[in-house]
Amino acid sequence: MTTRLELRTSVRRRLEDTGATPLWDDATLNDLLANAIRRYGARFPAERVATVAVTTGAISTPVTPVMETDAVARVFDPAGELVPRIQSMLNDFRGASGQAWRWWNGELLLAQPANGGDWRIEYRAARQLPDDDADLLDITPGDEEILTLMVCASALRRRTIEDGKRGLSRGVEGIAITADRLEAEVESHISARRRRVRGGWFG
Repeated sequence: MTTRLELRTSVRRRLEDTGATPLWDDATLNDLLANAIRRYGARFPAERVATVAVTTGAISTPVTPVMETDAVARVFDPAGELVPRIQSMLNDFRGASGQAWRWWNGELLLAQPANGGDWRIEYRAARQLPDDDADLLDITPGDEEILTLMVCASALRRRTIEDGKRGLSRGVEGIAITADRLEAEVESHISARRRRVRGGWFG
């Protein structure tokens, strides 16, 4: 697993910015890392589990953390049985033959009174950059290169904007081309990752 410091160091090496007076300070790279983590999370959301204590007989319960309907993947009752999502076009429980669920305004709504106990909700969540350099990044092992390339591309694009504002047009086009090439590498890595997952293995 990789920390924020380790990934930032990897970015500096790729940008050849490891000298005593670096072009990009830590705060700038941390900002770019945060944006990259959010971009990465939009393509590969984190898989999380929320446990909710539901009272016997309840037909609804609020869930923490708050999540959108599309983020909820599966719901299990206290016995570990998979509870189906309602498939009605009207998004209600008419026609449900057994227990089922739907989501509304941060609450789990049930077709029938609940069996009391801990219900498990599997959901997809956004990813965030940790606040400390020593904390591990919330990414899948092996995806460090994707984040590194994202940050490098963003750093170079920011450089072209800053140079353009200063009227320093010399070399800007070459920097922009390099940023585009790095973004193309990002997409190549993401495509390769998806092929590995669909193929049933992850390396």
